[in-house]
Amino acid sequence: MLNDNNIQYYLSSVSVMQPEVSIRFIKELQQVHLGTFPFSNLGVLLQEDLPLESQVLFDRVVTNKRGGYCFEQNKILFEVLKYHEFQCDIALGRVLHNRDIDVPRTHRITKVIIADRTYIVDVGFGPLCPREPLLLNTEESQDQGDAVYRIIQPDLGCYLLQKYEVDGWFTLYSFDNGIYSEADCLCGHHYSSTHPDATFVNNLVVSRKSYDDVRFLRNDEFHRIRGGTTEITGVSSKDNLGVILMQEFGLNLASDQLSRLYGGYCKNEVR
Repeated sequence: MLNDNNIQYYLSSVSVMQPEVSIRFIKELQQVHLGTFPFSNLGVLLQEDLPLESQVLFDRVVTNKRGGYCFEQNKILFEVLKYHEFQCDIALGRVLHNRDIDVPRTHRITKVIIADRTYIVDVGFGPLCPREPLLLNTEESQDQGDAVYRIIQPDLGCYLLQKYEVDGWFTLYSFDNGIYSEADCLCGHHYSSTHPDATFVNNLVVSRKSYDDVRFLRNDEFHRIRGGTTEITGVSSKDNLGVILMQEFGLNLASDQLSRLYGGYCKNEVR
């Protein structure tokens, strides 16, 4: 688990200095985390060693601000919440993106119980990620100001998280009431970072999200979404990729790393 110095450094990094066991605290923490620490799979594409041991993970994502995806981002937030004595459980989901397909559990989320109410907390789903905790309530949609979500239960013990889009409800992922551990997360992390069919092995994905402002890089296109309008800019060169990563996401990569990313994922067709 993270130590006292880690926790204090994390809280100062997100400018949250008055922790309390409340849904208000989680809401603030989730919003600021999404706007501070970029979601990315750079380590996967650069074939770096990506251990999930707490201290190494903290140094990579928080101290060095290198970015990370769900098994990294949500583990850090999970340990911060556990440190502050929240009742938390690991949950694993299947990423569906509005498809009826058989896929492994490659998405880590956190369930938090406060005053006998269960919330879904997620800081690891890129540009579609909820900015606030979602009450595990299948009766009503939940409006977060710039996006509307709902949780439905098509089968006993199975839930779908959906986001409202122009064409209607879009399913993001499924999850259930299973009991999961860090060992289960290691399996999902291994698949996501090494399997030849995994999305993060085949595409460059980076995002940062705040209220009504989503910055999203996928392969050779940079998207800026504000006020319901999307501006799309192509990645024109290795240097241009470096500028986008630094200016939009605070990610500073070496020249050879930029060359590998640009040559492998920005000059080819989106896979």
